[in-house]
Amino acid sequence: MSIVKFLQSAGYKKELRSQLRLFIPFLLGQLCASGMGTVDTVMAGLAGTTEISGVAIGCSFYWPAYLFLSGMAYAVTPTVSHILPSKNFTLMEKSLFNAFLFCTVAGILLAILLALSHLIFAFVPSDPEMIKVATGYLYFVAPSLPATVIYNVLRSYTEGLGYTRPTMYFGIIMLVLDIPLNYIFIFGKFGMPQMGGVGCGATSSFINILCAILFYIYIKKGKFFRQFQPQGNLNRRYDYKLIKQYAKLSFPIGISRTIEVACFSVAAVILSPFGPTAVAAHSITLNVAGLIYMIPMCLGMTITIRSAFCMGTKNWAKAYISIKTTLTLNMSLFVLYATCVFIFRKDIASLYTNDPLVLALVSNLMILNCIYMLPDSIQCFFLGVLQGFKDSKTIFIGPVISYWAVGIPVGFALAWGMFTPKIEAYGIWIGFIFALVCACLIYSLRVRFLFKNKIFPKLLAQSYIQ
Repeated sequence: MSIVKFLQSAGYKKELRSQLRLFIPFLLGQLCASGMGTVDTVMAGLAGTTEISGVAIGCSFYWPAYLFLSGMAYAVTPTVSHILPSKNFTLMEKSLFNAFLFCTVAGILLAILLALSHLIFAFVPSDPEMIKVATGYLYFVAPSLPATVIYNVLRSYTEGLGYTRPTMYFGIIMLVLDIPLNYIFIFGKFGMPQMGGVGCGATSSFINILCAILFYIYIKKGKFFRQFQPQGNLNRRYDYKLIKQYAKLSFPIGISRTIEVACFSVAAVILSPFGPTAVAAHSITLNVAGLIYMIPMCLGMTITIRSAFCMGTKNWAKAYISIKTTLTLNMSLFVLYATCVFIFRKDIASLYTNDPLVLALVSNLMILNCIYMLPDSIQCFFLGVLQGFKDSKTIFIGPVISYWAVGIPVGFALAWGMFTPKIEAYGIWIGFIFALVCACLIYSLRVRFLFKNKIFPKLLAQSYIQ
């Protein structure tokens, strides 16, 4: 079927509506989550340079732990979507319960490690006041990690059911609470002590625990979720087989997310000897790329749900239509946002800084950023398909090879002029592009293999290919 006929088909239009109902709440929820990080940075900065520096150091420990746990919890989504078509709600409940146990234990262990991570500061010569803020921040956020992972398990459960509005609702709630609570804790209002940057940790901890409780109540009391309750009494107990199946999928997703973030952190370290202009320009460009990344990431999450659901129904024709629809939507949106970034790159840069040197460098890096967005959007799409197919090995191997065996070495070599003249920040971004192209190749070849050996033979057997 040609692309024109496909776009005009009723199947495409119906699938597009279904995907947009999933995608839009996803995107709004992620924007709110990103907004919380921005609010913390801005309000800590208002409290002083020491406060914002301390929070930044604390976040450098907290975010890898958070991303690992949220990645593990996200494995609930394809698990639930895969079971949903069979209406085996007993198995769904057991799988959710064991995922809940597994992730909560992981959250407790990481909370202990995070609380002890401040001991590393003793071996690093730094400003004592800044370290005091970072330590206080970690003391507050560490105990909330189990609640954070519980929240993400529950969120992934609702997303697996194809109900993404709670992600949007709770994202808005968290952002709305973040601003006044930061104001109260950071600046000591309404009888609270003035905590400075540590107040960001207190706010995050309070919101994480509160929203985990509210989300649990929302699911237990919500009418929508009653239809998925198993009939009769359910014997909730530890199931080694289900735990093993879940760990096989959740660990690679969690580790892959952590690996990606670590790559960007290392890139900043590589650039640091080139001075504040290079680091600032890189950070601004990375921030813009991170905001734009939410679009293909949310589309990837959408195709994870749709492909896992189609696998559960064994409706290979619908799986093919879902994947083709997402790819079409993904490329259409890429053309739109990449064009906007390219045209308005100088205006975007001016929102972050007035320094003419930084502005000039950011404007040029934005061109590389536009190129970077193409393989980034494609790899998000293929990664989403693989997550829906529960292909855990490729999910783990892909980032290790693409980011650490290709991206960082290429970026370092170009930045420091090992084979060419030094091109500093440009080299790092060219390295990122190489990494994402490599990821695209790995993921796309694996998806092609799955289609050629699993999907297309079943499509032919069902006589769905025209």
